[in-house]
Amino acid sequence: MFEITTLAGGASIGIALAWILENWVRIFLKQLADDNPEQFVQSAAETASKNIYRWLSYLGMMFVTAILSGWRDWSPELVNDLILISALVGIGWIDSKSMLIEGRLVALALALRLAWLSFFAPHEILNSLTGLLVGAGLLYFIGFLYETFRHRQGLGEGDAAVLGLIGLWVGWQGLGAVLLLAALSGIIIGGFSLLRKKPANQNIPELLQTQIPFAPFLCLGGVTVYLLQQTGYIQSGLGF
Repeated sequence: MFEITTLAGGASIGIALAWILENWVRIFLKQLADDNPEQFVQSAAETASKNIYRWLSYLGMMFVTAILSGWRDWSPELVNDLILISALVGIGWIDSKSMLIEGRLVALALALRLAWLSFFAPHEILNSLTGLLVGAGLLYFIGFLYETFRHRQGLGEGDAAVLGLIGLWVGWQGLGAVLLLAALSGIIIGGFSLLRKKPANQNIPELLQTQIPFAPFLCLGGVTVYLLQQTGYIQSGLGF
């Protein structure tokens, strides 16, 4: 049974992390708006929607960090979990707003993960680095082939960096499951979102040409696979 003080402490960390991420996203988007003011004009409806997502992000981070703190019991693994989840939430949040990957957040998470491995799990460094290289290389190669045969960009280079970052946690063995979950969630959630926002006069072939951010679905798949690995539902070395 989780202690109340442990849950409260975890929830407090979640609030702090959500506040940091919110301000990071706000600063990033402000810089983009200053550079391209005509592309970042928000309506009143968008502002109201942003406030809803803001409170949902705070509640979500509070809940997740409270549960993790109770499960990990303030062990070093809790820090490792929070680095990954915070980074992926921030990356997905920014990509969903701007169709861009925040490279500084990727680099910071990468550096923190390597530092954590050096102190607490040096025996995992090789497998993690292999996951980084395979993840980044795999998605870059898929994007390269898509652009070669379709003559249009299908994946951004930033998406490859995100999958490489995820591979640093799940290893190369978990990358297939991450891509599968990302693709399925992208088809279901992204497809539903496109249909909901579809103009009345737009046909389906034109709708399928619409670009959607892929990093949020990679992040969702990454967190899911990592937590399943940690709880034993997925074997880290064998995948599903």
